[in-house]
Amino acid sequence: MKASLTCIFVLFSAMLILFASPVFAQQGAPTFSDVDKIFQTRCYKCHSGARPAAGVHLDSYAGIMAGSKDVKVVVKGDPGKSELVKRIKGTSKPRMPKDGPPWLSESDVTLIEKWIAGGAPE
Repeated sequence: MKASLTCIFVLFSAMLILFASPVFAQQGAPTFSDVDKIFQTRCYKCHSGARPAAGVHLDSYAGIMAGSKDVKVVVKGDPGKSELVKRIKGTSKPRMPKDGPPWLSESDVTLIEKWIAGGAPE
């Protein structure tokens, strides 16, 4: 009986390692496609197309990384220095989105911060 329980425990542990590891790996840093959903619903209205507000394109990864002529929108690895975070939190004016409130939810802000802190992967 003791040998059976040990065998079951070993098999269960092995299965947990094999199947849980990929799930935990997927919970790493968000990618652009994760944050782009937020940009599409809250930012594209003003920050897309041929003449985006302040010259800031939030409708593509390349556009975000290019920033504007005056400011770097995203500083990879440092959300606190990223103008995007400053604007959506209201520590830099004007607060975005400009048609708020409502402002971005805390979970949306956190997701964007995690994306930038993780190196803003595409």
